[in-house]
Amino acid sequence: MPLEISAVNSAPLCLEYAHMQYDYKYCPICKNELTTSEEGGLERKRCSDRECEFVLWNNPTPVLAAVAHRNDEVVLVQSIGWPVHWFSLITGFMEAGESPEEGIAREVKEEIGLDCKVGELLGVYEFIQMNQIIIAYDVILSEGEIIIDREELVDFKTIRSGELRPWPSGTGQAVKKWLSQRGIENKELEFKKLKKS
Repeated sequence: MPLEISAVNSAPLCLEYAHMQYDYKYCPICKNELTTSEEGGLERKRCSDRECEFVLWNNPTPVLAAVAHRNDEVVLVQSIGWPVHWFSLITGFMEAGESPEEGIAREVKEEIGLDCKVGELLGVYEFIQMNQIIIAYDVILSEGEIIIDREELVDFKTIRSGELRPWPSGTGQAVKKWLSQRGIENKELEFKKLKKS
């Protein structure tokens, strides 16, 4: 599950992430040292052996997200390793050969054990801190008990849409749009940055 920093009705702390990228020092193909040079108009790491031609493009990763809800309640999940007050939308990576809609339906089923109906695309949002592109959908959950995947998640909670507050990055912007479509303009949470020790 991609990392997302968020909370509901609390003042969350936000880790200060550098732009996420692979920190290769050596070429994964020929094992020569990487150097920095201009490729495609930007400074990029590339293999020092010009015959190898390896370039670390570091393109953003597409991540799927669901504003998963039923009966005016949105389900938020807490991933393993997150602080106790961090919850976010259900998210995950696409698998080869599946559409974004199939992928988010699979993620919902895997993470909380429910079938769903994938609705409209809410939008595509940058999440620069993690070098990701978020593809977010409105997802209506089927009835039934929520059973979380304990290999990925610690907890979940449901929150009424009138109490749900968007957060300033990543999937928080999808939450903001989803709320706005329902005529709800809840105040955005503010992140406090942790000081480096």
